[in-house]
Amino acid sequence: MTWYREWFGEEYLELYAHRDEHEARRQVLFFREHFGDVNGVILDLACGMGRHLTEFNGAGFDAVGCDLSFTLLRTGIDEYGPLPVARADMRSLPYCSGSFAGLVNFFTSFGYFATEEENLSVVREMARVLRPDGVFLFDYLNVDRELDKLVERETRDTPSGRVEIERWFDPRDRSFNKRITIGQKRYLERVRGYDLNEISTMFTSSGLSIRQVFGDFDGAPFDAASPRLILVGSKAP
Repeated sequence: MTWYREWFGEEYLELYAHRDEHEARRQVLFFREHFGDVNGVILDLACGMGRHLTEFNGAGFDAVGCDLSFTLLRTGIDEYGPLPVARADMRSLPYCSGSFAGLVNFFTSFGYFATEEENLSVVREMARVLRPDGVFLFDYLNVDRELDKLVERETRDTPSGRVEIERWFDPRDRSFNKRITIGQKRYLERVRGYDLNEISTMFTSSGLSIRQVFGDFDGAPFDAASPRLILVGSKAP
């Protein structure tokens, strides 16, 4: 079974419990600062539990979400109440072309797949479901910083017990890998590392125009030391 079908469950939620509603609220505010009050529905692609979805709708936007993990979607509904979500694979979204006025993709929910064509298909699907002039926010890792700050081994304590984390970069496929061991269970995270030039080529070739590039959600300019690679832009009319 592929890693992303196994990992995004209860143990994942415990390991990333620091990703909370306060962070989501700040990121939704960042979206509003750059796009204002979007007239139409926003898609939260790979929405997880729906933290951002809840904040978007609470802030007056009309937002829906989709994610492949049934566990994350179910947990979000249990925590936040009914949510407008669908279980979906981001390579083939169950929405009509031009359905959305906006699209967001947070927390490096990209680069998961084994081939370049599969990852590119995600960008093409993003463009397909956006209407002409529809806006997007794409939040991804910064390859240079991840390589510079790579912590090879780490131990954390969670409600499920001690977690052992091993990290490495594989230059053969330029992937960042994380092996997570919790008791007798072992999981893997694997994300293909794309730099800004590669991402830009993927987006522009799919009809997505990048307006600005930021290094964090405070709006700092992007450089090699930035904690994040954040793109804001729109679909070509």
